[in-house]
Amino acid sequence: MIFAKLRRRSAGKSGSSRPGVSSFLTKPLDSGVVTFQVQDERGQLLPGAVVTLKGRLNQQTAHGVTDSYGSFATSVPPGEHRLSISAGGYRRYTTQIEVGVNRHVQLGTVQLTPDESLEPPLPGRYRFDPYHTEIRFVAPHIGMSKIHGMFKEFDGVVQVAERFEDSRIEVAINAASIETGVKMRDDHLRSADFFDVENHPHIRFTSNRFTHLRADRWSISGHLTLRGTTRPVELETTYLGQRKWQGPGFDGDLRVASHSTATLRREDFSVDWKATLAKGIAVVGPTIDIELGVQAVME
Repeated sequence: MIFAKLRRRSAGKSGSSRPGVSSFLTKPLDSGVVTFQVQDERGQLLPGAVVTLKGRLNQQTAHGVTDSYGSFATSVPPGEHRLSISAGGYRRYTTQIEVGVNRHVQLGTVQLTPDESLEPPLPGRYRFDPYHTEIRFVAPHIGMSKIHGMFKEFDGVVQVAERFEDSRIEVAINAASIETGVKMRDDHLRSADFFDVENHPHIRFTSNRFTHLRADRWSISGHLTLRGTTRPVELETTYLGQRKWQGPGFDGDLRVASHSTATLRREDFSVDWKATLAKGIAVVGPTIDIELGVQAVME
């Protein structure tokens, strides 16, 4: 029986299953099974694709994401279902399937198509819009919570080349503009213990390579200079497309947008202030998560 095989396959030593595989132990015995694997436009496995199935009355019958192998399996009530698969940078895939009592519907491989609206931006020089761009960071505090902060003053330029992979980004941040919502903490972060803004007033990032991973996902490699120390950094970037915006103060400006993240180790940049609690727990964690939400306007 297919249910016995799937139960054995999905149960591990701890009784847990892979993320994209639903548990079959509590499903009705008259349900059917749907399985498939999702690939990108290059035929590579696509983990994290969002899968939804809905019945005739538009009620949700299954929901989840593909696992690290791009696979998905679930059991659903018998009947007709509308299957929807979506992933960032791809067109939504939809189809109708009929599931029989205790039957296994094998869809095989589903290949998603890139979303044409996310074509690379037109060549030219784009400058960060300071009113719609944010540079934020998150730092762990005494192993219990996270401190959120941002830099209020910065300037950034994106030089988009004819071949998008040859484009460049340059960003300069006013280190003294750091803000976490607590003045005493902000003053400490500006001191020599951390950013030492008196001797190193700017944080700078210059890219040297754009690498296309898939659809809307890019890796932007470059060098970050912080507190006088320069180290290589990679920004995991999601390209959000380009639009013209007509509004108050904006005369149909062509703008592009992206969202980037990176994790930095403080000691790599000589930001090695250490203070511990009685149990040896560090007051500030060794890593800092950086997040950039960028809108840039064509000059």
